Amino acid sequence: MSGGAGCRIGRRALLAAALALPAAQRPAVAQAAQDKPLRPTPDPPPRNGPALSIRERGAFGDGRSHPLSERYKNLEAARRTHPHVRSLDQECDWAALQGAVLELARSGQGGTVLVPPGHYRLDGEIVLPNLDRYDDAFNEVEIVGAGMRASLLSWPEDLGPGRFAIRAGSRQGIRDDDKGYQRSRIAHISLRGPKPGNRPGDPPPGMDGLALTSRFLLERVGVFGFRAGVDVWRDHSSLISCQLTKNHIGAYWSAGTDSFGDHLFLDTDLAGNTLASIAVSPENGIDHSSFISCHFGFSPYAILAEDGPAKRTFLSNNKFLDCAFEACGNGWIQGPMAEMYGNVLIGCSGSLLPAYRLAKRPVAGLIVVRALERNQFTGGSASFGDGTNDRAADIETAAIVAASAVGNRFDDAERLIRLGRDGFAPALAVSGTCRANRFEALDCSGEFRKVGAGGIDAGNLVQRDYDRVRRLEPDRPADGVALTSAAAGGVVPVATSGTVPVGKTRAAIRMGTVLRPGSGTPQRADPTPGPAAPVGIAATDAPPGSDSVVMELRLELR
Repeated sequence: MSGGAGCRIGRRALLAAALALPAAQRPAVAQAAQDKPLRPTPDPPPRNGPALSIRERGAFGDGRSHPLSERYKNLEAARRTHPHVRSLDQECDWAALQGAVLELARSGQGGTVLVPPGHYRLDGEIVLPNLDRYDDAFNEVEIVGAGMRASLLSWPEDLGPGRFAIRAGSRQGIRDDDKGYQRSRIAHISLRGPKPGNRPGDPPPGMDGLALTSRFLLERVGVFGFRAGVDVWRDHSSLISCQLTKNHIGAYWSAGTDSFGDHLFLDTDLAGNTLASIAVSPENGIDHSSFISCHFGFSPYAILAEDGPAKRTFLSNNKFLDCAFEACGNGWIQGPMAEMYGNVLIGCSGSLLPAYRLAKRPVAGLIVVRALERNQFTGGSASFGDGTNDRAADIETAAIVAASAVGNRFDDAERLIRLGRDGFAPALAVSGTCRANRFEALDCSGEFRKVGAGGIDAGNLVQRDYDRVRRLEPDRPADGVALTSAAAGGVVPVATSGTVPVGKTRAAIRMGTVLRPGSGTPQRADPTPGPAAPVGIAATDAPPGSDSVVMELRLELR
């Protein structure tokens, strides 16, 4: 074969000829390339069902009104795309969002409704599907935005009482939640109602924000401008890093069903509402729930029990950890007809601020309830301000007001006692039973006790008078030292151990002197030896002119 240009075979022609041959006749190199195994492709990341963007379903997200009539000539044409609509006056943004929820709810596997950045205008409720509690798939539908400040759903027009921005399907007007079950997540989005504001006394709008049932999860959700930002029913819902502000009520445990409790509020801001951070209907109660690093206040009340005979315990077995009851106008926890049992407040603090006060409601106390039983205040939770930043002079009755107080522990009561010592307000005012209320202060510990006949002055040695205390009488054993003064029926902290100031009879007393009740005035300490049992030892020198001596209590020497 000659090597002339006319006989030259190109590379492309050779490759085409090789590919045209049957597989058995192809060159060995081509066959080897065909037989070489390919690198396996990785599995796609798991997803919680399909995802639908409301922009793909026709939402505008520009903050303006876009009725369906802009796109469709008649209702029949609109319903071919949005079968759930009832009028061409309805907003395109609402139709797109509700349509995406319904499509995923009917798919049999649930999914996620995506809300891209934008301002979406809605004019109806968004209803999430009911779920069968025995359905393993649950068919969950989530609503997820692009960020709390990026994706905004707004309801400029008030839908009226009993209506919600977003609700579980079982939250009907008849309030029948017996068959409803929910397991939904809403995240990275804000809801704005028809009337944002935070001035106490402003009338609220009619509609509410989010209506929860069971096992809702809200993550970084902002809710503003509704009567109640979040309406809580049933059990096991969680709110994480949410903002429920500029509503009438931040979170509302409403009437109509029992809340079975076990809710979690973590790093959630409930400050700046026109009535209360949290309100509870007399038919409902907050049980076995945890509030961790939450912010209450900048409103008349932090936690409010609504007026009316209580059918359940107002607050029961809850944990408040590192929470702030800040700048409340009328009080921190308010429920004159309600009961507060078994709660623990750890590392909490609070203050009063007149700017957030309802003018026609008094500041009876920081905590006002009918029954206060087996609660624990510890690690700063009983600081109750320092007499300055909490405007304690405005308290009309006492820091804590109750019809009965039994078995409570105040493990950091120094400032609570100081309110009475400094003349601002008594620590407790209890009209009925008052017993077994222990306290720990900086230098001493003891019990809050009701005062019997004759009253008590600060520094008096006192004795038991059945379930009360009174000034020590001759030939009676001393039971402790009153830290504040009170008339009969009042409540005083009585130190039973530690170091406390006690009234003295002698002009001067040297440190280390054994002290007994005075012979003529047994409610005061006397260094004179005598038949009376010792009550303590002088912890410092007490010079002439002072009316008391600091004594280390030794009541066990009696």
